[in-house]
Amino acid sequence: MTRTAPVSEALDFWIGEWDCKWDGGHGTNSVDRVMNGHVVRERFQSVEPERWSGTSMSVHQAHSDRWLQTWVDSSGGYWHFEGGLVDGDMAFATPEPVDAHQLYKRMVFFNIETDHFDWRWETSADRDQWDLRWQIRYTRRSATG
Repeated sequence: MTRTAPVSEALDFWIGEWDCKWDGGHGTNSVDRVMNGHVVRERFQSVEPERWSGTSMSVHQAHSDRWLQTWVDSSGGYWHFEGGLVDGDMAFATPEPVDAHQLYKRMVFFNIETDHFDWRWETSADRDQWDLRWQIRYTRRSATG
């Protein structure tokens, strides 16, 4: 899907109910707009291989034309991300190295179509070379299923 919409609409493709599959596991994700449509809320649930859940809130900042996201999860995790379009794909990254490993973290949404897309989680020591850590295939749930 070619990105021609304004950055403020860059997450519109994500709104909906999703089945998520990755190597060795699966889960679901429910994404909607809340707070008068200004906030994109995500509710992720991993079912296999272990149960855990997470929630993110993303908001577009008009003055900088950037997205900000806060993620929290059932393991006590907290992440702050900044995002926007990178080479036509939507990406969020930590603005500084985080956790005990002192690595940058990044997620990238790509191969975006109406009924599916791919998502990848990456790490980097320098924000130049990114290493893939996890990839998820999202498939939109049908309205009847």
